Amino acid sequence: MTFISTKTGQFRYFALQLDDFDWQGKDVLDFGGNIGNLLRDPECTAEVARYTCIDVDREAIDRGRESFPEATWLHYDRYCFYFNPGGMPGLAVPDPGRTFDYIVCYSVFTNTLRRDMFDLVEQLKAMLKPSGKLAFTFIDQHFHAWPGNYAGDNLMWRLERDNKERPEIDNVRLHAQAANSSWCTLVNASEIFIETEELPRVDGDQQQSCHTYYTAEYMQSLFPGAIIRPPANQEMQHCCILA
Repeated sequence: MTFISTKTGQFRYFALQLDDFDWQGKDVLDFGGNIGNLLRDPECTAEVARYTCIDVDREAIDRGRESFPEATWLHYDRYCFYFNPGGMPGLAVPDPGRTFDYIVCYSVFTNTLRRDMFDLVEQLKAMLKPSGKLAFTFIDQHFHAWPGNYAGDNLMWRLERDNKERPEIDNVRLHAQAANSSWCTLVNASEIFIETEELPRVDGDQQQSCHTYYTAEYMQSLFPGAIIRPPANQEMQHCCILA
């Protein structure tokens, strides 16, 4: 199974969060960048030759390389519940051979366990230049991203979207379980685990989705020196910026 992303707007999202639309002359690592949709953003100012993408999906990396051969593309065969269940748990991030002004991670730690987020953040921080910044997204389960258009919070949006044709799933009950949570993990849109990383074993062919949520306050407590910014560009995802 491959996961080719058609999501656009990543450059504008991070440019707004980093308050910088001029990425000329900057070395950029797009961690979890799939086929390089950041480069496909019409507003993107990153230089292709100074862009590196690391992703767990080999086909995405191959397709990105076909489109932007001047960039650097590295496959990362690390275990991921949904995107790479056959990968190696705990595998180190491949060495890109350079350090970076910006490392951006769009919707990466929203699909991993908390311990993997800690591990990967430390590895990525070591790849920053002295003045570099690491920016990654996360989703606050209680945040109302589109109050004028959708009444529910981010967790209910996910439940309703994924269970649209699954009337046997009690979305209201699942949502209520996370009512007072500082973080939680939703597995296969049908089970929710509150503030724990001890998830049940699920066979590879049954690993449909894994979404981890953190409140903005809790994320700030995990990374006290970080800048936490609310969603931008009409997105649902907050941004955590580390220097």
